[in-house]
Amino acid sequence: MTNPSPEKVDPPSLVEGELRLAGGLNERLFRLLAAIEKTGSINRAAKDVGLSYKGAWEMVERANNLSPRILVSTAVGGRHGGGTKLTGGGRELLELFTRLQEEHRRFLDSKNRQLADNPNLVFLFRRLNVKASARNQFFGKVTDIRTGAVTVEVCIGLKGGDTIVSSITKESAESLGIRNGDDVIALIKAPLVMIVKDFGGYRLSARNQLKGTVKRIQKGAVNSEIVIELAGGDSVAATITNESMDSMGLRGSDTAYAVFKAGSVVLGVAT
Repeated sequence: MTNPSPEKVDPPSLVEGELRLAGGLNERLFRLLAAIEKTGSINRAAKDVGLSYKGAWEMVERANNLSPRILVSTAVGGRHGGGTKLTGGGRELLELFTRLQEEHRRFLDSKNRQLADNPNLVFLFRRLNVKASARNQFFGKVTDIRTGAVTVEVCIGLKGGDTIVSSITKESAESLGIRNGDDVIALIKAPLVMIVKDFGGYRLSARNQLKGTVKRIQKGAVNSEIVIELAGGDSVAATITNESMDSMGLRGSDTAYAVFKAGSVVLGVAT
């Protein structure tokens, strides 16, 4: 008995692109042309590709004007009840675009397979695809895990040597399957970050106290956003009141600390 051949796995889509011909003849137009060829009706074709009747006609009329040969013709009434159909020139152009589209797909597939061999690029593109409302998003590696009776402390090393500590429940840690050396994302909302310029001889209980330089201050009507740049180039944003900012006398290039509790750090892992 022969072993089944391994299933072909599609590479991650790191390079994307729409095939577009000169003059703005894009994939949507050719989907419309294909639908017209299939249905014989511009009204039904428009619905199939998500266009309004007016929008479909405008697209067809523009394509007809651009082309040296009419692409779509319309007959009104007659023995066969009229309708809309592609001309010979329209069918030729649609067939040409279909062949180009297949070549374009193979080209993208080839490039994505090449890039998939580089783990650093794959991880970079995965990072860029993260969408979350938290203002602060840090990517790093798990450097230490400390398990308690109820919670787990996870230490995440950033590229500049700073460490962020996150406190999550044991159930969450088990659900995420976090292990030492894993790549993770740490999310912290800006209003949960405090800015400290001078500790005044006191020590704070907050686990995260990241030292950096005030890079930017964006003052609003009530609150200001303070961005602190860390040694490795990562930036932490905090939202504080204008009154707090003025009382600290905070200015650009000042040395300051971004302070936040370990319980304010939400962790995410790649699926």
